[in-house]
Parts: sequence; structure tokens; C-alpha cells
Amino acid sequence: MFYIYDDEFYNRLKKPNFEPPKWIFKYVWSVLFLLMLASFIIILLKPASNLKYAAIVVFFVQLAVNLYWTKAFFKEHDIKKALITAITLTILVFAMIILFFRLSFLAGYLQIPYFLWLLFACALNKVLLDLNSIKKTDL
Repeated sequence: MFYIYDDEFYNRLKKPNFEPPKWIFKYVWSVLFLLMLASFIIILLKPASNLKYAAIVVFFVQLAVNLYWTKAFFKEHDIKKALITAITLTILVFAMIILFFRLSFLAGYLQIPYFLWLLFACALNKVLLDLNSIKKTDL
């Protein structure tokens, strides 16, 4: 299920000027996953309710979509599919934040950096698609 980062594929891509250095990604994602874990634990400790169960389901769905982005981009080398996946993920995380906020201000608040990073990631993914798409004039 986990896919090895294809450095060769990524290095061949044309990249925008605003792309952060590659080493930043592992630190950002490490912090974001810790924040996700902390907020998820807060939600798990809430009393049983339909809202809590909905929040848990959305959490796991967004996590699966997050992992799928890695497959789409790094294994399949499909930048367009990765962009669609990133947009879907961002929408799911927005929904998750709303559910989390309804259960716990702190749990929702801890997800805001994740949402902001995803907005940036969508923009980066879109520019990577634009810079690396084959145009009819290139054929």
C-alpha cells in the first residue's frame, strides 16, 4: 500500500519558483500527521454520538485519499489524477474540520495548518500539471 518516493520522476519535472526545497516536505508532513493524531485522539475521547462517528468516518476517508495522492503522483506519475485527488482531499479536510469544531474547538483548530498546507499543495500540484503537460504543439 505504501509507495516509495520516485525521486527520479520528481527530479525530471519542471517546477515553479515557489516550490519549497524537497527536504521541507518531510518535516511539514511529520508535524501535520502529529496534529492529525492529536486532534483525532481528542475526538475519540468525546462521548458517543452520531456526530462523533461521522467525524471518525470522514477522518479515515480523508486519510485514505491522502495516501492515494501519493500513489497517483509518485507511482502512477499521473499529475492530473493527483490534482483531482488533492482537491478532493482538501474538501474532505474542510468537512472534517467543521465536524471536529462541532465536537471540540481544539480538535478543529489543530487541523487548520493541514487545510492551509493542502491549499498550497493544490496550487503547487496545478502548476506542476501546467508546466509538465504535453501540449498538442509539442507533438
